[in-house]
Amino acid sequence: MREHASGYTAEPPVDLTRTTSTAPLPTATSKQAPIVGPALPMQHVVGEPARWGWRGRTRRFTGGLIALKPGRVEARHRQAEAAARQPLGGPRLVMVAGLEGGAGVTTTTLMLAHAFASLRGGAVVAWDNRESHGTLGLRAEVGVPDTHVGHLLDAFDRLIGPTGTAGDLGHYLRSQPSRAEVLAANTDPARPAQIAAADAGRIGSVLSRYFPLAIAATGTNLYAEAWQWTAAAAGHLVVPIRLEPDVVQAAAFMLDALARRRPDLVAGAVTVVSPSSAPAPAPVRAQMLAYFATRTAIVVEVPADPQLAGGRQIAFARISEASRRAWTVAAAAVADRLAAVPARRPDQITALRPPPDPSGRARQQSADHGTPAAEEAGP
Repeated sequence: MREHASGYTAEPPVDLTRTTSTAPLPTATSKQAPIVGPALPMQHVVGEPARWGWRGRTRRFTGGLIALKPGRVEARHRQAEAAARQPLGGPRLVMVAGLEGGAGVTTTTLMLAHAFASLRGGAVVAWDNRESHGTLGLRAEVGVPDTHVGHLLDAFDRLIGPTGTAGDLGHYLRSQPSRAEVLAANTDPARPAQIAAADAGRIGSVLSRYFPLAIAATGTNLYAEAWQWTAAAAGHLVVPIRLEPDVVQAAAFMLDALARRRPDLVAGAVTVVSPSSAPAPAPVRAQMLAYFATRTAIVVEVPADPQLAGGRQIAFARISEASRRAWTVAAAAVADRLAAVPARRPDQITALRPPPDPSGRARQQSADHGTPAAEEAGP
């Protein structure tokens, strides 16, 4: 039995084809040693009195005179919440990628954004970085304003300039009840241009100014410039799959392609497994799970939920308790992977040395502080 440093998961995947809305917290599996992230007050988190089940009812019935510790399932859920809230530095970009339609890229992007935003108090943006038409804005619970990435690009100079404000950026974001923000893809047929790498870079630079965490949904063409830019810029990869042959084969091909340029992204990836319409036979299911547990860092399974099915708008407040717990585990897994590779603070970035001036004198920048050093005489 394996357990992460945060303590939120310990067992191999369970068979979620038989899971109901009253199922216990789903689990994850990892091929790697426990992830070492920032120290978290886990004893304090788990040591608070129970709120769930008969233990919680006993505390409420006795007015707190009998305050039992939480049971195993509640304790693990609290640990997952604490892991999802841990400091990540920033800005951080998470890439959600799958090459087969129906793999769950849109659902996974929105649900991770909702889980993080609800636990971290906002400051999370879900970004539809598909090269053309995307569905993130269509499935968001709040669909206004009807602006999209094309409009944001039109305002790039203002937003990135010294007079740009968070209020200006709000014209292009759809604020959700969970406190997540959604940046929709271009859905206007009058603007047929695809998002190029330079466009994605501009959007990413604006979002990183205002959000410490961005979760980007990508399209099904790994050769598209927007896809390639995201793969190069991301600090973490999430691979949504269903245990269906076409989806699994497309995901395996994508991991092979990514491993040639970003082996770190593949090795640290989180695989999110959603239920299939027709459950695979047990031996095939076990083989598929074993492949992704070996190929990526962590496999997290999420249960079926009518609120997430059928391409409808996703209302985070109406998902089942089993779904909420499962997506909390997925967010915790992503947070642990991000925390395992700390972002460099601005004061830790060495300043670039400027070129010599025309007079032949050069000014040297201090590697430690970025302050001008004494000038040296030229030849």
